[in-house]
Amino acid sequence: MKKLLVVMLCFILFACATPAQRFDQAALEIGFNSQFIGSKQFQHKIYQAKGLDKGDVLHVYLDGDGTPWVRNRWIAEDPTARNPLILDLMGLDKTPAILLGRPCYYGLSPMGACDNKYWTSHRYSKAVVDSMVLVLNKWLRQRNYKQVVLIGYSGGGSIAMLMADRVQGVTKVATVAANLNVAAWSNYHGYLMLKGSLNPAVDAETPPEIKQVHIAGQDDDVVPAFIISDYAKNQKNASYYEIEKQDHACCWEDVWFDLLTVIDNE
Repeated sequence: MKKLLVVMLCFILFACATPAQRFDQAALEIGFNSQFIGSKQFQHKIYQAKGLDKGDVLHVYLDGDGTPWVRNRWIAEDPTARNPLILDLMGLDKTPAILLGRPCYYGLSPMGACDNKYWTSHRYSKAVVDSMVLVLNKWLRQRNYKQVVLIGYSGGGSIAMLMADRVQGVTKVATVAANLNVAAWSNYHGYLMLKGSLNPAVDAETPPEIKQVHIAGQDDDVVPAFIISDYAKNQKNASYYEIEKQDHACCWEDVWFDLLTVIDNE
């Protein structure tokens, strides 16, 4: 009886936890630790895998848009992803890796600078990109990596492309199910344009010496494959891969080892 009560209490406490608290717990269970690092405008949370001092290559993961809206009607108080897919992917990666948090995510939404526009209309804004570039460069200056690979999932892929030419040591950027043309994506879904956001299809200036790898899910109806394919065709030094029977969220973990091999060998 006591064991049953303990289980029920744990379930209730987990159910009452915020999305950021559940994300934190998932990170702890995988074995990641975290730290905060700030720019002039925002604080960011960085999740770190073990073994960061092993190797010359660093993978920097960037998460998607999470949950900007609740039931497509109300702006979320906490935009942190309800599905910690990005943590699962990073947990499968044998290369030293970090997850660079976006402004206002992972429990930081109540912070003073965090207007909810930064996870809705301004989710890919210059202010967001500038802050992420600054904090990542600050973090990298304390390390000696020879190569940095940005790996962006969904909206994180948009930000990865907007950051790529400004982060020290970046040799490659890989995107997965990424919103690489914000205008085309908005038109496809009939959404209002994200007027406060940059659009990688227009605003990303990625030099040809940075290799690009763009991966789409064939059955993705959130970011359809044609948006990613069209973007890749217009880029220099870019490869495109379309994965059969793959939608936006399920089940990238099942193919991640193979995709990492592709990313690493491109």
